[in-house]
Order: sequence, then C-alpha cells, then structure tokens
Amino acid sequence: MTTEHESDGFERAFRLAEEHRFDELLEHLCVDDPRYGRLVDTCVRDERLLPRCSRAGVPALDVIELLVEHGAPKRVLFRSAAYNSQVDLLEAARARGWSDECTYGDVLYAAADGGDALAVFGWLVNHRAVLDSGDCNGCLDGGNWLIHDCLYGTALHWTLVKEDIDAAAYLLDHSRDLFVRCSDTESDKDIVMEVANEGALKSLDFLCERWGVEFVTTSIDLHAVFEPCYRAKIKRWLQKRLKIPVKEHLMNAMATLDTVKENLPEGAYLQIVRDLQGAYKGM
Repeated sequence: MTTEHESDGFERAFRLAEEHRFDELLEHLCVDDPRYGRLVDTCVRDERLLPRCSRAGVPALDVIELLVEHGAPKRVLFRSAAYNSQVDLLEAARARGWSDECTYGDVLYAAADGGDALAVFGWLVNHRAVLDSGDCNGCLDGGNWLIHDCLYGTALHWTLVKEDIDAAAYLLDHSRDLFVRCSDTESDKDIVMEVANEGALKSLDFLCERWGVEFVTTSIDLHAVFEPCYRAKIKRWLQKRLKIPVKEHLMNAMATLDTVKENLPEGAYLQIVRDLQGAYKGM
C-alpha cells in the first residue's frame, strides 16, 4: 500500500521528469527516509516513471540507470525508447548489457507502433552484427537475432496502417536482415486486406508500386471490408485504380490504329477514333 508520503514523493518525481529536471530528480529519488525507505523503490513499483524518463532519451540516463538498478524492468525501457524513437538511448542500454533474447522483437514492434520507426529500424539493421542472440519462445528465429515472422508481419502491418511509407519500404527492403522471409502470396494478400480494412489509401498505392496493381486490386474483397465508411472509400479507390490500365490499353489501341489507318475503308478510321474517344471519356 502506498502511503501519503510516498504518493507526494512520487508526484514530485513525476513532475520533475515532465520538466526534464533530471539532476534534481536523481537527488530526489536517492533520499533515504527511515520510515518509508527510498522513494526510488516506490517509483519502480509504480512503473510509470521509467517510460516517462525514456521519452527524454539519454539526458535521463542517470535516472534510468538508478531505476534499473532497483529492479525496473529492462524490457519496458527498450519498448519505451523504441516507441519514442530514442535511438541513442537504445544504444546506451544495449552497451550496458541490459538486453535479453526478446529485446529486439520488442524493439521492432514498439517502433512500428510509435513515432519515427525508420530511425529505429535502421538501428536494428545497422547493429545486427553486435546484437544479442537467442530464442525467446519463438521471438527469434534460428538461434540468431533474426526476428520471427509474426513480429515482422505485425511491424509491417502497423507501418502500413499508419501510412508510414518510408518505414514500410525499409522493412520490405531489409526483410532478410530482420527475418529470413520468403515471398508468401497468401501472407501478402492478408496484408493488403488488413490495409484496406483500415482505409489506408496511401499504403495501398505504395503496395501497388511494390507488388503490382493487379495483385493488390484482386487481393481486396469488398465484402470483407468491415467498416462501411472504409468500404465506400476502398470501392472508389478500386474504381480509380482499375481505370488506369484500361486507359493505357485505349491509348495503345489509338497508337496502333494510326499505323494502319491508310489501309482502312473510307470513314472507318474516323468512326473507330470516335468510338475509342467516347470510351475514354466515359471512364
């Protein structure tokens, strides 16, 4: 049970963290009270202070080290740092040996769910040679740090749903650095439907560039789009996307027609041109 004294002490600690007054916070946490013990232990039990300090990154490192020494969960630190794109703090935590075999899966997922995912993904890939290895109930694959397909797929899902195109492209381009991922048509179709279900049109356009318009459009089942507002949105997007190849075919037909117009009966060329133009304008 938290006493009134502990509660007041925690509220001040929380306020100092909010204001980035970490030198004062460190002194505040280290005060010994013969009645209640160290405030730092209360803050560790409460669990809210570590994520708040992690948002600030390396400037809060001395406070973070104290919290970790008193039992604050290191996985929470890595998740919070990744979510808030604090790459320098991730590196500082790794250098102190605070990672475990599940850390990098946690980092991948938290980064995708958080802010500047691209910076954290880059840190993961660029430091793969020095990252820890292991097998955390399937979190990692093959006895090395390559991240399990489930986590990779979840990270890709979140970047696409948020329409973080740069981060999604980085994941696809570095999939073998993060996970030995073979092309799986069914999984890719599932990703397309997940993105459609969130109405993320920019990401659908991106996937068209990566996987082709035909694959993406044929992977979408409008009856499986759950939200009515998204269903109408996706239907309009599909109509627009499907017009593009048809228009290209019509333009190709016009170009081909011009090469043979001298061989056509009188008036036939103009009639065909009018019909093609009518079809083009009617789209």
